[in-house]
Amino acid sequence: MHRRKKMYAGNSLRMAVAILVAILIFAIPSPVHATAYWTVMVYMDGDNNLEQYAVDDLNEMEAVGSTEKVNIVVQFDRHPGYDNTNGDWTNTKRYYVTRDTNGYDSVITSSEITNMGEVNMGDPNELASFVNWAKTNYPADHYLLVLWDHGSGWKGVSQPLRGVCTDETDGDELSIKEVAAALKGVTCSGNCPLDIVGFDACFMGMVEVDYEIMPFAHYRVGSEEYEPGDGWDYIKFLTFLVANPGALPGVVSTRIVETYMNFYGSTGFETQSAVHLNPTSTVVDALDVFALHLAGAFQYQTEIQNARSLTESFSDPDYIDLYHFAQLIRSFVPHRGIQRDALVLMGAINQAVIAEGHGAMNSNAHGMSIYFPSQSTNYLSNYENDAELSEDTFWDEFLNQYYNPNYSLDAVLQAAPGTVKSTEIVTVTMVVTNTAENTIMGVTPSPLTVISTGTAHAVMQTGPLPVSADLVAGDTATFMWTYQAFSGSRGGTLTFSGNAYGTDSVSGDTVFSPLVVSNTVVVPGPSAGAEEPPPDYNQQVQPLANNSIQSAETGLQSLQDLIAAAESEGKDTTPCKILLELVEEYLQRAQENYEKGNYIAANYWALQATATLEEAEKCIENL
Repeated sequence: MHRRKKMYAGNSLRMAVAILVAILIFAIPSPVHATAYWTVMVYMDGDNNLEQYAVDDLNEMEAVGSTEKVNIVVQFDRHPGYDNTNGDWTNTKRYYVTRDTNGYDSVITSSEITNMGEVNMGDPNELASFVNWAKTNYPADHYLLVLWDHGSGWKGVSQPLRGVCTDETDGDELSIKEVAAALKGVTCSGNCPLDIVGFDACFMGMVEVDYEIMPFAHYRVGSEEYEPGDGWDYIKFLTFLVANPGALPGVVSTRIVETYMNFYGSTGFETQSAVHLNPTSTVVDALDVFALHLAGAFQYQTEIQNARSLTESFSDPDYIDLYHFAQLIRSFVPHRGIQRDALVLMGAINQAVIAEGHGAMNSNAHGMSIYFPSQSTNYLSNYENDAELSEDTFWDEFLNQYYNPNYSLDAVLQAAPGTVKSTEIVTVTMVVTNTAENTIMGVTPSPLTVISTGTAHAVMQTGPLPVSADLVAGDTATFMWTYQAFSGSRGGTLTFSGNAYGTDSVSGDTVFSPLVVSNTVVVPGPSAGAEEPPPDYNQQVQPLANNSIQSAETGLQSLQDLIAAAESEGKDTTPCKILLELVEEYLQRAQENYEKGNYIAANYWALQATATLEEAEKCIENL
C-alpha cells in the first residue's frame, strides 16, 4: 500500500510522534552557565563494541576542553565487557568536558555532572532529555548535537542495526524516525532548530536521513560510507572552534568535514559531508519528479540498469551516491526530458552539499547517498514505512518498477499550435487510457518537463485540468495545461515530456504510464527587418544584466586571487571560500537566465553575486 504522493508541495505532512521527556533528579545540581557562543552536545553511546573508541574520543575532547565561549557536554554510556579503563564503570554519566592539563592521554579527568545509572541510549526520550538538559544548563547562541556510535542509515527493525546508537545492555537502538521525533520535541516542533546535527557514525550521510531531520536543524554532517573506529578528529575540530567561537554553523560544519578528511588522508574509502538542510527540500522535490518520470522510462531498462551497476556504492552495497546515479542516467538514457530531470537533481544536490570529502576508493562520492539495492531480493519492504522519504516521494515506486517494470496506463501528449509567436499560448493535452482490467483510482498526470532549444522557453499558466480522474478498464481522461511561450533573442523550439500514475483499486499498488513526449512547437525569433514591437521591461534590462554579469565575473576573478594570496600567507580562508561558492552559484544562475532571455532574473542573480562579492572581500580583509 502506498500513501498518495503529494506533488508540488514544498513540505509534506509529517507523522506526529509524541515524545515524553523524562524528569530526572540529578545527584549533583547542574550549574546554569552564562550564554556561550556554542554548546557542543555529544550523545555518546559506548554501550557496545565501540566502548574503547568512545573513551578515546572523550580524551580527545579533553585535549581541548570547554571555555567561556564554547561548552562541551557529553552523555556517555559504557558497557560491562569491552573496555576496563578509567575505573571500568558500566553505567551512564554526564560530563562537562574540561581541558586535561596533560593533553591528549588515556585518562578521563573531567568531573562528572551526574551518575545516571544505566540509561537506554536507544530510547528517543533519553536523547530528548539530554538535549533539553544541555540547552537549559549550558545556553548558547549555537548548538551542535553529535550522535556518536554505530550507524546504518535508515534501515529498520528487521536489521541488526536500525539507524544509530545501539545500546547492547538494553537491546535497543534509535531508528531515524525516533531521532526525528526526539529532535521535534527539543526544537519547538522545528520553530527553534538546532544549528548542526552531526553523526559520528557509519552510513548516515544519506537523503533519507536528511529528509527526516530537515525541519529540526540547519546543517547535517555525516558519512555516506563506513567510518573507522577513531571517528571524527575532535582535537583539530574543537581546537578550531575554541579559537574561532564566532564561527557560523556553515563554517563549523565545513571544518568538521575538512579535519576528518585531513586525519584519514585521500587514499582510502573514507567519506564525509556537510549538508545545508534548508535547500534539501529542493533536492527532495527534484528527486520526486526524477523518480516519477524514470518509473515511466523502462523502454530504456538496459541503460538504467547499466547506470545503476556503475554508480558509486559503499560498504553497504544497497546505498549508492545519488548525484553519481543522476549523472550516469543523464549520460546513458537518451531521453532529453530525463536528462533535464537528472540535471535539475544534480544542481539541487550541489546547492545543498556545502562541503564534501572522499578518499580515492570512493572517488565518485558527492555527499548524499540513497537506498537502491541492485536486486529485488535485497529490497526491504519496510523501507516504505520506515523511511519518510519513501512515503512522500516516488522513489520506492521507481525501485519497484526497476525490479518489475510494467504499465497499466497509456498516454499520448500533444502540444498546439505547432508554431507560436513570442508571448502566445501553447495548449498541451495528455490523453490517458486505462489498459488494465481493474479500475485505476486517482489517475494524475506528472509535472511536465519542458525541453527547449535556442533561447525559447515557456512558463506554465494553468493546469493540469482536471487534477485527477478515476478510470474504469478501457476508459480515458484528457488533462490540459496552458503555457506562455517566449522566443528570447533567437527563438527555438519547445517539447513537453511527462507520464501519468494512479492506484490500482484491487492491489493498492501505484501504477504508471510510459513516459511520453509531445510534438515540437516552433517559437521563431524576432524577424530581421520586421517592425519592432514596443520594448518590454525584460528586454530593456538586457544591457544592464549584461553589464552586471560582466562586473560580477571580473569581481569573481579578483576574489579568487585574493583568496589565493591569503592562503599563501598561511591564513584560514574557509569562511571566505563559502562566500566564494555562493558567488559562483549566483553567477551561474545569472548566466543561465541570460542565455534563456530572462534578463530581469539574470540581473537579479548578478546583483546577488556582486553583493556577496563585497561580503567576501570584507571577509578577506578581516582574516
